Order: sequence, then C-alpha cells, then structure tokens
Amino acid sequence: MFKVNEKAGLTYALKVVSSFWRQGIGVSKREIYLRNNRRTPFIHSWSTFHRYTGITKDFVKWCKENGVNRLHQVRYEHVQRFIQEKIDRKSSHRTIKTNLSALKKFFETVKRRDVVMEIDKNYQKTYTQARIGGRAIGYANPERVIEALKKEEHKVLAQLQLLTGARIGDVKKMEVKELEKSIVFHKSKGGRTREISLKDKYTDRTKEFEKVKELKEQLDRYIEQKSWNSIRTGYYADLKQACKKVGERYSGSHAFRVNYLKNRYENLIKNGCPAPEAAKIVSEEAGHSREEMGEYYRKG
Repeated sequence: MFKVNEKAGLTYALKVVSSFWRQGIGVSKREIYLRNNRRTPFIHSWSTFHRYTGITKDFVKWCKENGVNRLHQVRYEHVQRFIQEKIDRKSSHRTIKTNLSALKKFFETVKRRDVVMEIDKNYQKTYTQARIGGRAIGYANPERVIEALKKEEHKVLAQLQLLTGARIGDVKKMEVKELEKSIVFHKSKGGRTREISLKDKYTDRTKEFEKVKELKEQLDRYIEQKSWNSIRTGYYADLKQACKKVGERYSGSHAFRVNYLKNRYENLIKNGCPAPEAAKIVSEEAGHSREEMGEYYRKG
C-alpha cells in the first residue's frame, strides 16, 4: 500500500506522489476499478498528469515561501490562501476548479483526509469567487517571447504552435502532408482528426508550410534525443522565464494558438474573405464545431 511519512518534506512527497500517479498512464480507469473494486488512485493521461503535478509543484513552492516545509505542517488554511491568491489574480472558475481538484488528489494520495474534507466542504464557496469564463489571451509580441526561450527545442515547439495553432498535445501528433500542402492533427481534442490547408483560394502560405515542415523534422530529432515528456515538461518553465524577461504576461503555450487564430482571421479578411466565412474557417482550423469559438479566439 502506498504511504508517505507524515513528516516528509513537501518536495520529496511530491516526487513520490507523482511517481505513484503516473502508474495509471496507459491503463484504463475501468481496468483499475475491476481489479481493485474501487476508484482509481492514479492519473491516466499525460495532460492531466502534467497539469496536476504542475499545480502541486506551485503549491509546494508557495508553502516553502511561507515557511511550511513538511507535509504534517500543511493545513487547509494554506490551501485556502494559495487559491485565494489565484482568485485575486482574476483566475477563472475553470482554473480554480482544476487547482482544487489537483490539490485534493494530492492530499488524498498522502492520506491527509482532514485537508481533503475541508476542500470538499468549501469547494463550491471557493470556486464561485472566481470570475466566470476567462478569455484565452495571446501574446502582444509572440516572436519576442520565442526568441527569449533558452532551449532550442522549446523555440521549435513554440514556433510550431504559432505557425499552426496547434494545442501543445497535438504538436507531436502533427503530420505534414507534402502533396496537399496541409497539416493533419491526428486524434486531437475530443478524439477528432483535423486538417488545416496552407494553400486556399484566399491565401497562399507555401513559405509557412516549408517552415513548418523544417521545424517538425527538427522537433522529431529532439524527441529522439531527449523524449517528448522531458521536452514538454521543461517547456512551461522556460516559457514563464521568457515572458518575465520580455515583460509579457504569462498565458501559457495556449497563447501561441490564440495568436495564430487571430492572425489567420485578420489575414483572411485582408485578402477578401467575407467575415462570416473567415470565422467559419478559423473555427474549423481551431477544431471547434461552433463558429462563435472562432470569434472568441480571434479577439484574443
């Protein structure tokens, strides 16, 4: 049975918990339930794993800055203050809910039932203090942010997002189709496969296509050398530092997707595409079935 010493350091606790969580990657939740006749204690997707460990890592850092270094010293009040600071920075409902879920998962794993109960008890009251919605925000100068990244593999990753509007999880799955001059994203969000053409009746982005092709080849080489997970994990920290260096508000890697969609919409309009059709094209390229999502992103 998994157990962490109640007086363990928070950094150590996070390390062993993350190793425990990742045992579920590649295994179905149903399989775990049938085997153990209870809800899974693991995490079953890389995206959730990275999100939850990132949130918990931020919490551990916050605790240390506030003089709390060991697991048994943590109280619900610390969770409450950590979350409140995020609410004060205008985080959305969704962001606060995700943070609460990640911290609840952490404290469930380390058997701190007292903290888990308080999170559950105050859950609705806490997240309803956050702002409703939360528009994705692009970078004011994305090229400058990319240039400020320290590692070349992260620059390649960011450029691919900026040139294709890819979600971070789609970049690795990207297929460059030479003959069609298009980019295919296999099993994107919601299990859909989507395709964007870099040559249509309004725009000819042949140069961009060649650049994407070159960058994808570079990324594949980096993945062979360093592995996708290590590249992706280090990307966020590098991006945060790059934003700090150039004075941009950190909006995550998703900001490059917003920049792409906004630029794409404006370029279509500039080349004579009617606004409703431009919104439809942007929505389809974003992988959304609703045209208003294209409108949402292009304002980012």
